[in-house]
Amino acid sequence: MNYSQSFFVKPAANEMVNTTVPLTPDARPALTGTTIGQDGKPAAGALITIYRADTPDTPIIATYTDELGRFAIGPLEPGQLYHVRVFKQSGNVRTLEQSD
Repeated sequence: MNYSQSFFVKPAANEMVNTTVPLTPDARPALTGTTIGQDGKPAAGALITIYRADTPDTPIIATYTDELGRFAIGPLEPGQLYHVRVFKQSGNVRTLEQSD
């Protein structure tokens, strides 16, 4: 069983907000996993993008993997077919200087 909850918060300047979040049962599925590179090591910073199969050009959810290559995405719609794309940048990053 999955669990979820949502809420809004509008913190004031210099305020720390502390709360307790009670989770309630949620039947919607989630996708979790780990990405690994060709060297067999975790692929940190890989972009995971989810598309509905019927709208393949419109991403609905995106996240990056953590330092251990792990990701978690959800909730998803039960019974819906999704296309998952994984992209990992490999070098050749150029900094674009902005002028005023």
